[in-house]
Amino acid sequence: MKSKDQVVRTDPTLSRFSQSLAGKVLVVDDELPNRLYLRKLLEARGCEVFDTEGGVEALELVSQKAMDLILVDVMMPHMDGFELCGRLREEPHAARIPIIMVTAKSKIEDIEMGFELGAMDYIRKPFNPRELVLRVGNALALKRSSDELTIWNNRVSRDLELAGAIQRSLFSEVPHFSHRFEVRIAYRTCLAVGGDAFDIISLPNGMHCVYVADVSGHGVAPAMISALLKATANEMISRYAEKGPAEVCNALNVVIRRRIDNPAYFATMFIAIHDPETLEWRCMNCGHPDPVIVRNNEIGDSSIFSKGGGAPLGFPFGSERPYSVADEVVFKDDGNAFLLLYTDGLVEARHRATLKDCAGQMAEHYRRVVRDPSAPDKSDELLRVLESEGYDLSADDCTAISIHMLDPVKIVIEQYVPRNIYLVSDVAKQAESAVMAKGIGANTAAMLRLLIMELGANLVDHAGLAEDDSFWIQLRVDENVCQLVIEDQGAEWELEEALSRELDEAYMGERGRGIAITNAIANRIERYRVEHNNLTYCTIIDEGGGDE
Repeated sequence: MKSKDQVVRTDPTLSRFSQSLAGKVLVVDDELPNRLYLRKLLEARGCEVFDTEGGVEALELVSQKAMDLILVDVMMPHMDGFELCGRLREEPHAARIPIIMVTAKSKIEDIEMGFELGAMDYIRKPFNPRELVLRVGNALALKRSSDELTIWNNRVSRDLELAGAIQRSLFSEVPHFSHRFEVRIAYRTCLAVGGDAFDIISLPNGMHCVYVADVSGHGVAPAMISALLKATANEMISRYAEKGPAEVCNALNVVIRRRIDNPAYFATMFIAIHDPETLEWRCMNCGHPDPVIVRNNEIGDSSIFSKGGGAPLGFPFGSERPYSVADEVVFKDDGNAFLLLYTDGLVEARHRATLKDCAGQMAEHYRRVVRDPSAPDKSDELLRVLESEGYDLSADDCTAISIHMLDPVKIVIEQYVPRNIYLVSDVAKQAESAVMAKGIGANTAAMLRLLIMELGANLVDHAGLAEDDSFWIQLRVDENVCQLVIEDQGAEWELEEALSRELDEAYMGERGRGIAITNAIANRIERYRVEHNNLTYCTIIDEGGGDE
């Protein structure tokens, strides 16, 4: 009998050797006795074992069944274990299956080759059955952990993609057109979700507010804060815009500081409020990069926007209401100017070859972009140009907002047109004459007239407008480009349905015919639904060929 002080010791390797295993194991060996022995050894411990005598058969079997582990003999005819290992790693369905090489070779070069080809472990022949079971157990445990991690990552990725889709629905990139300016927005996130926030808000008194913000950090928390910031900003702008950006930013700062109890999170912000009476932008810079100014094709002095503000929103130190009217900057809207608001992801983007950031080049690239009237979406075009120049924009969230303050000289028609086909025809004739007076050729002017007629006829006949309703039209001529903007309060167009009809059916119906014609005439046509309004933007470029 054992005394009460006697300790019974067990060999931990014995318990692991006798432990049950679970998983599908493929044994590849040209020797039948080896396959039978390994099958017996592993099936006794709970594995489901498959075996083949060669590489070709193994590849076929792996394509049919999901294996958890493959034991590969190195020395085999026709296709040795090294080649099989390499072929397995090239197959997408087999690339993640762990492989253990079973080899009689002892040279380190042979072992290295197996690892280089994707094997995770090796066992020398003649092998010790206890060692083999332990290594198989480790490999299967690793495969289970890897599978669980893959499932978790896929779930997180799906959740992030859904969160990103919801977040992007909050941050609309739909352009804004008004009597005095046009706003274009381009937004890209480095992850599925992003920490940038932006919006343009039309206020009841004819004022407009444009802002862009950048929450510190990356990932889910900044993305949620950006959504909170947008919701709060829209409310505070509607409430305090008439008092100016300082009052808006103070209200935002109070909310962010009280709701985000973490000093690591704050948001830089630039906000600008446009007054249609004074034709001024009242601006506030809360720790954000200064905008880029381009006026009369020359880069302006953007340092004027660094006058005040300073502290980012939600900064944990100092007063809850740190901003004053003295921090505001007034920027005069004289027309024929561009203002670029952006987040630091653009200026910090590094060149793939030189690794230099974009800070010194972005203003010049923007100047060139806005100089080209044939590229109406200046913000998206800027991102495209930066990427084509070799800058990597994927390291951080990137938002670019281009505000084009219109040149009154280039606006040749701007008016509200009543729902009357004869008045539409009159406006179309006026447009033809007006663009020709600006140097547009007769053929292009005639096509513009047809475009306005078709768009106007569709609004008169199919938009559901009341008899006394009207729609807004603005026509601009910039060098050889005619830019047409139409806004109406009619019913939303079912464009995809109309355009998917058969050609003959489309031309039999006036609505389908009109859409087909306008799409054929315009060099570019954009259609948006903004709240309860339809926005149509078209460009026609005068190529100068064949005009009289």
